[in-house]
Amino acid sequence: MDGLFVFMSNRFEDYLALVIEEEAQKLIDRYHAYHNFLHLEHKRNKERVLDAPDKEVKTPDYWRIDPKFNPFYVRKRRKSIARSIAKKLTDGTYHPRRPFEKKIDKPGGGTRTLSIYQLPDVAVSRIFYERLLEKNQHRFSSFSYAYRNDRNVHFAIQDISVDLSLDARAFVAEFDFSDFFGSISHEYLRKQFDTNGFYVSEQERIVIDAFLGDREKGIPQGTSISLFLANLVCWRLDKSLEALGVKFARYADDTVIWSSSYQKVCDAFALINDFSSSAGVKINAKKSEGISLLTRKGLPSELNSTKNSIEFLGYAISVDAVSIKASSVEKIQKQVSYILYKNLIQPLKGSVLKGLKIPSNNKDEALLTAMLQIRRYLYGGLTSHQLKSYGGSD
Repeated sequence: MDGLFVFMSNRFEDYLALVIEEEAQKLIDRYHAYHNFLHLEHKRNKERVLDAPDKEVKTPDYWRIDPKFNPFYVRKRRKSIARSIAKKLTDGTYHPRRPFEKKIDKPGGGTRTLSIYQLPDVAVSRIFYERLLEKNQHRFSSFSYAYRNDRNVHFAIQDISVDLSLDARAFVAEFDFSDFFGSISHEYLRKQFDTNGFYVSEQERIVIDAFLGDREKGIPQGTSISLFLANLVCWRLDKSLEALGVKFARYADDTVIWSSSYQKVCDAFALINDFSSSAGVKINAKKSEGISLLTRKGLPSELNSTKNSIEFLGYAISVDAVSIKASSVEKIQKQVSYILYKNLIQPLKGSVLKGLKIPSNNKDEALLTAMLQIRRYLYGGLTSHQLKSYGGSD
């Protein structure tokens, strides 16, 4: 694999062109899917509604800022773009173009900034992320589940659930950091390059520094290389928690710790505080509930701070069950209600009947459409076959 990254060779240039093409194709496929959905929805509306609104096809605003945001442009010119970037990487003069910064509202209030990089820079970031991960993944804790190709959210939920089910009660501590990506100290981050047994070459450090820019803290959200850096920053914290003998699960800045020993959880609390000070990342007091006693429902407790479940990554996990947390259920209900309203109620509203397709012969096309849309929403990007395979039953 290292041979792919010798910048003087045409092999790296060809590989970079391939990755640029793959990144562009992903966005092109996504755009075509959006366009196809829009066309089908407009066609359905014209059949069902007398005054159906015109179809309006939109493109992202940042496509107009620079053509290298546009996947159609980038795919067409991928070879010349790859040649130019490979030369800059060889000369040590590569710097990513200024990203488009998009503000995203947080559920609990406030905003976070997502950096959208030009597609050639996305490809460079992905190549170095994969290279760094390939060399260093074995160094990461098995209790760290974010941004890895051998761990995911579902593994975290399953591991927590299985472990908590072994005891009727456990002391738990839940933590969340404020502006995790935007607050990480660069001084602390760079110290990790030379410690803890990680392999980060001089070439890779130059590219990392190029993405970090001239700021003193924070790593950009929206680029692959930042995902590796986020786990790198938390390595010492993860290993300290392991050495303490507590169980934990960390997904980026969301951390839950549990143990049958109250003292060990208190000691873990101290480790979290030490990490917060060293890395420059503040603990989010509003979303960090401190130490509680998790018990089976109905069991007596000698502590006031007692709960029957913890919330982690959109799930509610108790000693004997895993469910979707209440706020996520409410979000699902709202979307299902909207789909039913759009397909079954909205066409019939008003003084004049607007629905042009009337159910007959035990067939209701509008109801079938609503059911299929609800199923697609609940399935996400998965197929029925994938869900059955994952669950292990028909």
